[in-house]
Amino acid sequence: MAHLVITNIMDALYKKYLIPMTLFNEKDEPLYPAITWDTSSIVKKFLRPAKEQAFFFFNDFTFMYSAITFQWEGHNYAMLIGPCGIIGTPQEKITVADHNYYYNIHYTKETTKAFEEYAQLVYNILTHRSIPKKALFWQYQTPAMNKIVSTDQQLEHNLYDRRMEETTFDSYQFELRYTEYIKRNQPEKIEWLFKKMQETYRVKLSENELEGLKLKFSAFVAILTRISIDEGVPINQAFSLSDALIQGLCRIHSVKEWHGYVKEATYRFMHLIHEQPTSGKSLLVKQLVNYIDGHIYERITLAALAENFRRHPTHLTTLFKKEMGQTIHQYIEERKISESKHLLLFTDKSYKEISIQLAFASQSHFIQVFKKRDGITPREYRNQHYAYTVH
Repeated sequence: MAHLVITNIMDALYKKYLIPMTLFNEKDEPLYPAITWDTSSIVKKFLRPAKEQAFFFFNDFTFMYSAITFQWEGHNYAMLIGPCGIIGTPQEKITVADHNYYYNIHYTKETTKAFEEYAQLVYNILTHRSIPKKALFWQYQTPAMNKIVSTDQQLEHNLYDRRMEETTFDSYQFELRYTEYIKRNQPEKIEWLFKKMQETYRVKLSENELEGLKLKFSAFVAILTRISIDEGVPINQAFSLSDALIQGLCRIHSVKEWHGYVKEATYRFMHLIHEQPTSGKSLLVKQLVNYIDGHIYERITLAALAENFRRHPTHLTTLFKKEMGQTIHQYIEERKISESKHLLLFTDKSYKEISIQLAFASQSHFIQVFKKRDGITPREYRNQHYAYTVH
């Protein structure tokens, strides 16, 4: 039978990932594994929306499911993926139509992102196609209300909760102090704020406490990233640290760990801000450095900078030289050569391609500037620091 190959795939994936899957035919009848209990509620809740959306996700803040529809050798099938628990939730069992699934025996727990990636992997294996990110459809259901909550409904609930609990002002004041202490490099006051956090900072973003805290962590990191860039941290560095910290959320499994991780994120950003060469420099110089770092792959001229910042060119050059100890032109060259070294070591681009990408006047100009600043040519640099040379 055609679906035998599919069941072999299901068995292999389940053995590795411990996320249950159920195969249905085009009549919505379960084919594999053998099911003796009524599946009509599952069909109604998950499979029918999948037929409309092609790729459907469901999350009740405790468990996750996904349903996909696909063709195999001319036959139509549907696949229910799940249940999959959510990391950080206390539940150890789920009951579906009087059928019990037990944690670490029948199913595992994952982050929503990891579960989404797994479902996409299944779809890719079964269809040999990937599905666009914009086509992914999540439906969230609040268990206590036992109904789907729209964004507008949730907005009304949030407004009501904030009025009743009077938490908005405290949360706002917390964030104002938090950002100010970071800018001033006052770790002792940050430590005090963390001690007060549980009393004064209450924002419910999820029915699951840890999931809500992780969402709030992402908001904190967004604030810290913006502050860092405003304070002169190169955009790539700020966003790279932001990405690394958010990716590390998968290692956080308790509220206590979350509090420690927020501290780590805060101090990492504070160090990044206050160890920068532009720390203590004027706002205009920080903005100039940020602009140059953000447009390093473009041709940057003094005239363009003057127009962008609405300052006279002489004012920009005088202020920059006074605070940075080098001219704007020298700084632009320094940053472009620094970026070219990354391209030389981590890509196979030719010297001509690198010179064009970094907006040098020509390949010979790129080589000339490189040798003037480092005493060797790009070719010699690549030979010294990389295992092979691109000619």
